[in-house]
Amino acid sequence: MSTHPLPPRRGSGRASGRTGSEEVFASLIEAITTGRLRAGDRLPSEEQLAAHFEVAPMTLRQALAKLREHGYAETRRGRNGGTRVAADIAERLERDAFDHDVSISALRVLTDWRRAVSGEASYLAAIRGTSAERAALQRLEDEYRAVIESTTERRFADARLHIHIAEMSGNARFVEAERGIQDQLTRFIRVTSFTGIEVSHADMDHAELVAAILRGDAGAAKQALLDHVEVTYFWGTRQPNIVGHTAPTDAELRGPVSVGDEAIAAGIRERPHAGDPSPERSADHPSG
Repeated sequence: MSTHPLPPRRGSGRASGRTGSEEVFASLIEAITTGRLRAGDRLPSEEQLAAHFEVAPMTLRQALAKLREHGYAETRRGRNGGTRVAADIAERLERDAFDHDVSISALRVLTDWRRAVSGEASYLAAIRGTSAERAALQRLEDEYRAVIESTTERRFADARLHIHIAEMSGNARFVEAERGIQDQLTRFIRVTSFTGIEVSHADMDHAELVAAILRGDAGAAKQALLDHVEVTYFWGTRQPNIVGHTAPTDAELRGPVSVGDEAIAAGIRERPHAGDPSPERSADHPSG
């Protein structure tokens, strides 16, 4: 594979409380978890990365060493060498996600944040999206549906689609926030990725959301997004690594299952505990 473009930079290390190498590491991890960097992709040279992140070469090497330490990347020396994303990154991230205990309340906090950020981004995408962006959105949905049966590849395809919708809004803050949301979904919450449940494809794809954006119906796009994230919340509460999760029912195990309006409304009524952290802060992740 060819060298991949430089990954986006996150907020300043000073603002986040991270050191330079930790901030670079976090930016690279986010690029991987959101599907921007894929399995086998070669990162730009150390010189390019250091200049991009405005850090010393030694700081950059510390961040790359941490990537290798956690098995997310490998570095080879020589003419065709360089640092590449691990070939098994999808499976590795999924295993890591199930190692983190996340509370239902923290999941609710993230879902409410998605409603605010992703909902408004979808509304604006329907109004502001260009012809080229609309065509790209349809391609991304087609790519997603092509891997819908793969829990690992589906997660990356889903992240790429939602980030593209944020980009269609034309608001850089929505894009940054959406990247953070998708990063958390990849690292801490894996919906419908356990054995025994067949979920209706209508609950898993973005057909209504994409159709509304393509026809410029902002209100319908926002509502479709809100329904979509509440379905994700419902299945998130069934995940074994969610503290206090609900075991799947016999009907869910027989499937395929479609989440109804009553279940969605019940999720919305759930009020998170005061001061409950996001999944990122509630989990003991190696980047923290």
